[in-house]
Formats: sequence, C-alpha cells, structure tokens
Amino acid sequence: MKKFNLIVLSLLLIFCSNSTCLASQKIVAVNSSNSKSALAAATESKETSGKLSKTKNNILNHNATTVAIANSQSTASIENNQTTTEIDNNQTTVNATEIDMGDYQTEMIVGEKQLLSITVLPTDTTDQMVTFQSSNESVATINGMGRITAVSAGTTQITATCGTVQNSFQLTVKKSNDVEVTDIEIGNFEAEMEAGKTQTLSATVLPSNATDATITYQSSDTNIASVLSTGEVKAIAKGTVTITVSAGAISKSIQITVNEVKVIVATEIDLGDYQASMAVGEKQLLSATVLPTDTTDQTLTYQSSNEKVATINELGRIIAVSVGTANITVTCGTAENSFQLTVKKTNDIAVTDIEIGNYEKEMYVDKTQTLSTTVKPSTATDTTVTYSSSNTGVATVLPTGEVKGIGKGTTSITVQAGEISKSIEITVKVATTKIAVNKNYVILKPEDEFKLTASALPSDADQAMTYESTDKDIAIVTASGTISAKSIGTTSILVSNGDLSTAVTVIVNESGDADQATIEKTIAEVNCTKAENLSENEAFIIEKLKNENNSDDIEIDVKDYKVISKNILKALYETGKTIRILGEDYTLILKGRDIVNYENELSTEINIEKEDENLTFLINNSNNLPGLITLKLEYGGYQYLYLYNETKNKYQQLKMDDLSSISLDITGKYMLTQDKLSDISISIIVIILVVVILLGLVITYIAVKKQYWFW
Repeated sequence: MKKFNLIVLSLLLIFCSNSTCLASQKIVAVNSSNSKSALAAATESKETSGKLSKTKNNILNHNATTVAIANSQSTASIENNQTTTEIDNNQTTVNATEIDMGDYQTEMIVGEKQLLSITVLPTDTTDQMVTFQSSNESVATINGMGRITAVSAGTTQITATCGTVQNSFQLTVKKSNDVEVTDIEIGNFEAEMEAGKTQTLSATVLPSNATDATITYQSSDTNIASVLSTGEVKAIAKGTVTITVSAGAISKSIQITVNEVKVIVATEIDLGDYQASMAVGEKQLLSATVLPTDTTDQTLTYQSSNEKVATINELGRIIAVSVGTANITVTCGTAENSFQLTVKKTNDIAVTDIEIGNYEKEMYVDKTQTLSTTVKPSTATDTTVTYSSSNTGVATVLPTGEVKGIGKGTTSITVQAGEISKSIEITVKVATTKIAVNKNYVILKPEDEFKLTASALPSDADQAMTYESTDKDIAIVTASGTISAKSIGTTSILVSNGDLSTAVTVIVNESGDADQATIEKTIAEVNCTKAENLSENEAFIIEKLKNENNSDDIEIDVKDYKVISKNILKALYETGKTIRILGEDYTLILKGRDIVNYENELSTEINIEKEDENLTFLINNSNNLPGLITLKLEYGGYQYLYLYNETKNKYQQLKMDDLSSISLDITGKYMLTQDKLSDISISIIVIILVVVILLGLVITYIAVKKQYWFW
C-alpha cells in the first residue's frame, strides 16, 4: 500500500509542473514512512513550476519523506532522517528522418496558389519545425506556412527542411493560355540498321497547337547510335540502343538494333534507257543502276573503247565526237555491262518506230512463222531490222524474221532497228498427237459411277484435261473425270487438253451390261450424230483424213471447197496428212505438219491478175494464214517475188530461190516480176519528167521572146 501511495504522489507532482517541465521530466518515486501525509501535502499543491518550492516545503513540514528532483539544468536535494525519494527528468531526443511532401502540383499557372501539406516522420520527432525555400522567387515564392504563389513562367526548385532532412520538387509555372503537349507520334522507322547508315525520325507533337512543340532527341548509348536535334540517327557500332523523343512533359522511346556492316558485292549493272546511236556533237547521260540496290560499294567507272568516236566522263556523260563505233563499258567491282555506240552524221534520219504485223502468239514445236515488220519513218537512213530470241531453246528466229518452235515454253522475240526495239511473246507448245483414255466406252446402270482417266501423247504435251458430258440428263462427269450415270440413254464424255479432244461413249441401261453388237451399233449412232454438225464436204474430207488405210494426199477442187474450215484444218493438223487444192491455173498444197493455228480458215480462191509483164495475186483475202502454204502457178519465166507493204505504200522483195513452188506464211498482196523493180518510186520519176518538160518550155519561151535579163 505504501508503494501505491508513493506512485500517486509522484503523479501529482508531475501534474503540478508547468507544460515545459511536464515534457522534460522523468519522475521516480521510492518508499516513504508517512505516505499519507506526503500525499495530502502534494494534493494541496496546484501551482505551476514557479510554486514547486512550496510543494517541496509542504512535504518537508510532514517530516516524513525527503524528495530529490534532478533535471538537465539543476538539481535540488532535500534530505531527512528517514527516507529519500529521487525524481530524474533526463530527456530522450527523437530526430526527423524523412519529410513527406503529400500531394502537390508540379505545374501551376501564373497567379495560382497552393498550400503544401507537410508531414515530418517519424511523427514523434522532438523538433518538428519545417522551413521552406524557393530557388527562383521570380518564378514562385513560398512562405513559412508552405503556401506557394506562382509569379511568372519558368521553373524553380521548392525545398522543405526539418533539421538535417530535406525534400524538394521542381515546379513549372506556365502562362494561363499555354496548351500542353499530350502525345508524341513517332512515324515509321527502321528497327535495324547497319553501322554507318543513317535514318531520320519523323516525330509529330499532339496537339498541333501546343504552346511549346519543341522536340528533343536522346540516345541511351552514343557509342552505338547518335541522334541529332533534327532526329537524324546515325548507326555507329553493333548493339541495341534506346532513342527517347521528348516534348513538354511527354516522352516516348524506341529501340534500334545496330548490326555490323555486311559487304554486298555488285552482281549486275542495269544501264537503264540509253541511245545506242548518236549524231556527231550530241550528248547523253547514262543512268546506270548497281544491282542489288544495297550493294556496299556502288562506285561506277566508265570507259570508251574508242575516244576518237565518243568520250565518257566519270559521271557517265557521253559526247559523240566523230562517225564510227565505240564500246561503252560500265564497271562496278567485278560486275560490268556494255553496249556498242554508233555515231552518225548529223543529217542521218533516225528510226522512230517499228510496226510488227499480225503473228501467231501460240505455235507448236517444229512449226514456223515469219514476222512482218515495218520501220518508220520509211526515209530512215538505216532501216536494217535484226531479230533475237530471249530463249533459243524455246524458239529461234532467223535474220529474215522466220520464227521456229524448238521446245515447250515461252520466249520473247525482239525486233531492233536503229535505236528502237520492240518485243513480242510467243508460246511454243508440244503438239498433241493423241488423247489416250482408259476406256473408249462405258456401260453403266443408273447411280453407277466410273473413273475416267486420260493422258496426252506425247508425254510432254499439255496434260491438263477437261471433261464434259453432251447430255447431263443421262450422265454427268466431274472435273477429275468421275462419270455418274443418271438415267437410261446414251451420251458422250468429251475429253480435251485444248489442243486435241476425244469422245468416250457412255451407255446407261437397266443391267449395266450389253453385247458387242449393241455397243457397236450405239457407237455408230453417236458418231453419226456428231457428223450431223458438219457439212457433207467437211465430213467427207475428215473421214478420209482419219482413215488410217489412206496414206495418199487428198485432192479436192476449189469449186467444191472455196474455204478450208476449222474442222478440216484441225483434222489435217491431227493426222499430219496433206491436202492438195486444185484451182484453174494454180495448186495450193496444205500439210498438217505446217499448221500453226487451225482456227484461221483458209480461202482457196486466188484471183491472179496480169499487170504489164507482172502477175499479182491476193492470199487469203489478207486474213491470217493457218500456217505455211505452198502455191504452184502454171506461169513461168518470173524471177522476183514481192510483197506489198501497206505502211510504206510499196512492194518489198522477198528472197526466194525457186518461184515454181512458192512457200508463203504471210497473208497479203504479192507480185511476180521478170525484172527487178527500181528502188526509185514511180511518183519521183513522174515528178522529174514533169520538171524536165516545164524547164524545156521555159527555155523555149525565153529563146523566142528574148525577154530574160541576161539576154
């Protein structure tokens, strides 16, 4: 009980002290012989620290307890003969470790204010006094309470200090009408670059009316790639770098990987468009391109094989010096390309165009056709025409323009005259001699199916087959050749590869079977039905052509066959036989192996006219020929053959050794002559004669009248 009373006494002493004493003292109470008297005396003391001595005296008057009070400033000791009580008020100081700035605005408008909400940590810090400071009071000021006032546009550092602890932030002050950047768009860029290469970034600030749209660029590693203020990125060394694009408070980053330089060697030089012929004094600039386009070293060198004819400088500019030829060579590393340059006199007339007449775009192996070309203008100094094939394994072409199919494929035939060239594409196909099927006739009952297979001979002919039923109510066929019987009756399945076709007879009956006699009768009826679509003459000739026992040439009269139809031409082409068409004073010979396109029908009527000592005749009414034809005339004594060129409005000579049997593959108007035609136009001769006559009349008039100035 005594201990309890002493504790209560100590608490009362603390309560009686002033606020400063209360915050700084520590009281320890020890045993007293008369705790009740001491407690009563302490209870009577209700004064502040200034009355502490009175409280002590009251305690002493009870002669019961001695109390010692000690603090950091002074110590008072009171003793008696019985008990000593000691109170120690030494203080423990708590220092600040952190300043929490709370929520604050890093951006303000001129004239705005904000009050910082500062918290000193830990919360029981002994001295919590905070001071504030602005690094640029012309931008913003801050008072002792932490109230910030935005003064003018700019930036300043706001710092809060408590003891030795500080915290700060950067404050940006803007004008009241500033428009902030909200986004940055970075356009397309190369994510991978080679060392030494450059690219320029295309960045756009949004919105477009932002007050400060200034863009800055920064590289995370300038040893890998550097970036200029213009956004130009230069790759320096292998590695990956981050390029940061900033505007206002917004920034965006991209990654770029720099690879080591790969040495790419030039494999080809494209000379572009150039003039292979120039006049003396003319100039041209070559536009050469190194391929591939990403070749590491694209340095070009130029050389002329004959600088007396033409010179070329390091930029590729050619100057025509004198008449002659020179090889112009362009080199890049080990790759080179060249062309022959011809320099002519200034009065030479250059070729401006080449016209290529009608030709067959598709032809068969071993077949020939002759191209008809016209050089414009007709007065060109050099009208020499040359021909070349891009693939002689597909087709060859002679200097005369005769194209011959060699192998399956497509080739370009180029016609060149002067500086002008034109190209055409010709496809050569392997002629199909037969369509082989796994069955020539099929007997089915309704709902039955049969798989029909077909192949073209020879094996390198077109193997793409189409199947078609002539009566889909009786049987249908899929694209792959599966026949499905529908109802009782007879139909045909036509199998074709586009060049040749064959028919498979399909008999549908209730049993799905039939004897040989029935089969033969049915097939004969089908063949008869097919023949109904042909004229009598066509059917006759086609039957003769397809008769394997008939190996002789077939002779027909022009009166009966004024036109050789597509059906006859196709049968002739398929069998490879020969038809001789007999006219009044000529014979036409048509061989199956010479057919190029059986879609071109042939007119057999040839009207032969005599003009002076010459013969003229028109072949196929100027329509395309189906192929090479042979014409035998009953007229002799002619030495020269000419073909009329409508563009030039004159006849052009065709070189042919034997005119008793003329092989023709070009339609048009022909002329046979005994004497060679003069190269001078008849119209020019007439003009000269007229001029001579007029001149004679003038001289006669002067002689008679004697009125000329020199008389």
